[in-house]
Amino acid sequence: MVVESSTAPGALLDEFVRVAHRIVWCTLVTVDRRGRPRSRVVHPIWERTGDTVTGFVFTRPTPLKLAHLERTPFVSCSYWDPAHEVAVAECAAELLDDEPVREHVWQLFAAAPEPLGYDPKILGARDHRDPAIRVLRLTPWRLSCSDGTGGRAWRAAG
Repeated sequence: MVVESSTAPGALLDEFVRVAHRIVWCTLVTVDRRGRPRSRVVHPIWERTGDTVTGFVFTRPTPLKLAHLERTPFVSCSYWDPAHEVAVAECAAELLDDEPVREHVWQLFAAAPEPLGYDPKILGARDHRDPAIRVLRLTPWRLSCSDGTGGRAWRAAG
């Protein structure tokens, strides 16, 4: 059973980030023009700021991904491990091309310990300004965590 609340207690945000950063890779689902789900595996990093958490992914701006996000700017991010620890973020998604944001995310990944952190140049980019990559910002409207015996969830107001 998942207990849901309208307030995101700090402990739930911390738990979500802990699980996500331990598992590292998640399945991110977009919706295509026919309303069908499309999954891909991505490597987000989550930043806790006060009572919120925001995810960032470096991604290649393929025509398919751009079309999905333009039509339906929402995604689902699902983390799972064999011990059945789960973290899910349902998010508004926005592709950003703002240089200060790109540099900030580049530094987040570069500074984090492996396996969460990595040298972003492995993406084939020269630096944070390279047009081959963009930042996908994930703003959760619902978070949930479960350890297989029960869990907690939070849903944003509205």
